[in-house]
This record gives sequence, C-alpha cells and structure tokens, in this order.
Amino acid sequence: MSVTSTRSSVALPGRQPLYIQVRDRIVLAIAQGEWDSGEALPSEFELADRFGVSQGTVRKGLDHLAAEGVLVRRQGMGTFIAEVADDWGCAEVSGLARPLETSLELLVCARSNAGEEAATALGLRRGAVLMAVKRLVRVAGEPFALIENFVAAERFEGLDARRIKQANCNLRTVWWREFGLRVVSAPPQFRAGIAGREEARLLGVEADSPLLEVARTAGGLDGEPVEWSVLRCRTDRYVYRV
Repeated sequence: MSVTSTRSSVALPGRQPLYIQVRDRIVLAIAQGEWDSGEALPSEFELADRFGVSQGTVRKGLDHLAAEGVLVRRQGMGTFIAEVADDWGCAEVSGLARPLETSLELLVCARSNAGEEAATALGLRRGAVLMAVKRLVRVAGEPFALIENFVAAERFEGLDARRIKQANCNLRTVWWREFGLRVVSAPPQFRAGIAGREEARLLGVEADSPLLEVARTAGGLDGEPVEWSVLRCRTDRYVYRV
C-alpha cells in the first residue's frame, strides 16, 4: 500500500490535548498507507519536528497507540506498526499455558441482511445489506469453533472468498491490505449457548451441546464500528482464551 503524503512540519490546531492530536495524525498517516505493518516510525525527535510539539507530547501519543495495539515498542530499536493479527483468540489445554496449533477454514462469504443484534452493533437499520463471513477454527485438526463476522456490504464492496483465502482467512489482514482499514476490538461479551443442528454437524458435537459464545464489535481507529462477530466454541476439550 503506497500513498503519496506530505511530511512537512505542520502545527496541530484544535481543542483536543496535543498528544491526542498527535495520535490522530499518526492514525491518519497509517490509514493513508504512509507506514505499513512491521515498519518503523520516524524517531520521536523527527515526529516532534513534523508536528511542531515536544518529544514528551509525541511520546505520550505513541504510548496511547501502543496501548491500543496499533504500535509496538521495541527496546533499543524504536516504535513499529503492529502486525495485523486475527483476533479470534486461541485454544488451550487446561493447565497448559501455551496456545495450540490452529487453522482457519472459510465456509461462507455471502451477502445477508442485518438482524437486530448486528444492526444495533454496527449502527445500521435492520435489514441493511451485510457481508457475512463464516469460518471454522480447527485445533490440531479437530473442529473447535465457528466464527461469524458481519460488515456493511457497501463499505466492503468487492469482498469475496478469493481475497479472504489469499490472506489465509485472516479478516484483519483483508481489512488492512484490501480496504486500508485498521480495526480495534471492543471488550468481548461472553454468554452461554447451545449447538443447533448445523453447528453440531460442523463442530462434531451432539445437537443441544453447550457452547461458549463470544460476541464483540470492532471499530476503526476513529472509533466507528465496522465489524460485528460472534464466535461459538466447544467446551468439552479445550479452554478458549481471548
């Protein structure tokens, strides 16, 4: 992703605290493709000169973005744009504190209409046209969880199975590489559920078996909600961790 941008020193007018203005300007530069995942940002001194603020103000703005997961601080090396990671979570064996090997398999990528829950989460009218993506998570080759993601079709025009598979079914990579959008997840909502007939078939469990449901909204760096997802996972063999 490459976008021509102006890098001259520009003061930051506005009523927000200066460090928030620095944060927002860096976010804009990332969204416009000035820096890609894994790339190092200019030094705090260079950014301070660019924005016409102190290094302390720049450092506070960078700390804010690091806390959001957008940046990564590396001791003695600098500040880098965080790699785009899928946020589905991981599975563990109870008592074994390490993630297990997992894989993602695309099941569905199709248009649908927003139900009440998805519409509310995304700030859309009920019945609005969405793109629905369903994926199967396997742990050590065994079905473990189903994830359904919903985004506004208008905003993600051109989303298809080919693009998702090229990104190894990592939707966050698709949002970033194909649509120039970095997203940050809100805290998850945990709730109890049961397996319907289709879920039971895909997960290899009996119908009405207990499932853990994890629902959450993800928004752009401007805070606007763009994605609603629901993960449903088995509870009989592994422990789910966000």
